[in-house]
Amino acid sequence: MQGSGTIPHPDGAMAAAVDDQDSAAAGKPERVPFDAWWMLFVLFLLYVVSLFDRLVLTMLVEPIKADLQLTDVEMSIILGPAFAIFYGLFGWPLGWAADRYPRRWVIYLGVTFWSIAAAGSGFARSFTALLLCRIGVGVGEASLTPSAYALMGDKFPKRRLTTAMSLYQTGSMVGSASAFAIGGLAIGAAAHIAHISFPLVGQLHPWQITLIVTGAPSILLALLVFTFSEPPRRQAKPDADPAARRNFLQFAWAERQLLLPMAIGFSLMVIVGNSLVAWVPAYIARAFHLPPEHYGPILGVISIATGSTMVLKGWIVDWLYARGMKDAHLRFYSWLVVASLPTAVATFLVPDALWFLLLYGVLQVLVIQFVVYVAATVYLVTPSDLRAQTVAVFISIFSLIGNGLGPLFTAMITDYVFRDDAKIGMSLLVMSVISIPLAWICLRIALNAVHAAMARQGGD
Repeated sequence: MQGSGTIPHPDGAMAAAVDDQDSAAAGKPERVPFDAWWMLFVLFLLYVVSLFDRLVLTMLVEPIKADLQLTDVEMSIILGPAFAIFYGLFGWPLGWAADRYPRRWVIYLGVTFWSIAAAGSGFARSFTALLLCRIGVGVGEASLTPSAYALMGDKFPKRRLTTAMSLYQTGSMVGSASAFAIGGLAIGAAAHIAHISFPLVGQLHPWQITLIVTGAPSILLALLVFTFSEPPRRQAKPDADPAARRNFLQFAWAERQLLLPMAIGFSLMVIVGNSLVAWVPAYIARAFHLPPEHYGPILGVISIATGSTMVLKGWIVDWLYARGMKDAHLRFYSWLVVASLPTAVATFLVPDALWFLLLYGVLQVLVIQFVVYVAATVYLVTPSDLRAQTVAVFISIFSLIGNGLGPLFTAMITDYVFRDDAKIGMSLLVMSVISIPLAWICLRIALNAVHAAMARQGGD
């Protein structure tokens, strides 16, 4: 985006086309206005809430199974495909909406919708009712991240972009920590009021009370999106490759040598990451016989500690990028993938709960929360009017393949290969050993194509 001036955008906004590299070259400091940091905080907070609503259910697996008489496979459908398939299916249309309409409204409507569905999960009395509510959570949450990354891309300079996106991404770990720590306490508190008969609905089980209490508050939090301004949309360089300025399908086909291996490689890591998130609480309960109120706060601390490393990793990537490593976003994560394989093997072979929790924390640092690397790469190789769609399609693929299949495949290995619920740890180990090496190969292939894709967009 070199040069300066204003470029009219199709939606009527006037987008400033000032390259931050030119500012740096002119000796001007890259100042980020307060409104940008406030916007980032609000987006971060909503992301925390989304992960909270998504993950608190993983701590309620055993009581829900017992109450609704579900199998591990049926429960895995609730944990995985019920959310992931519809999160994926609605990602592209909501990304398209974010590329054309005010992104604050896209986020507000999505947050409100998923909050109602999350609270409604607590009123479920059957597998079908719970399934429909989790589908609603998936549809609503599909609105947030594509719009959030598009807002950050337009409000932060390029050399601060990975740091900003990393700060946003730490919301996933804070959300996980909240789900496990606050959720664990909420489960314990709900058990003490489960005997109370509520108006209209009668008595509710502790897991139902937990889902209602944790899902409803975000209906009000959604209003915070109107406390920051909608930034103008930055345009691609005027002399960027015309072949790249097409609709999404044409663009994706033109850049298939980069986008396809990225999609496959990162999806394989989603399979690993979401299998861990979905089944580690059950593994701890089954292998070490700890109740949620004991291991939940510990997992919360682990999530906060590992999530804080996202900022450091984002700063490292920005530092490498500023010093000439223009493929730093992909290359850096490929290094993390290499380190994750021996860590995963050790994690599920140690017999001691303390050692497991320590190694699991390291594994979270290496494996989980990589969307920032995808989003930053997308920003550098994609036209401005396709960025939210491209991020949304990546997230949709991750959801359909990784989120949807990871927990399900792990449960199938447990039920149909080992035929023993106590072997869930071995199922997670098998999933990791297969997926991680294949993911690394795909990411290395993508690295060979990323520079050419940046050049076609008129990037660095």
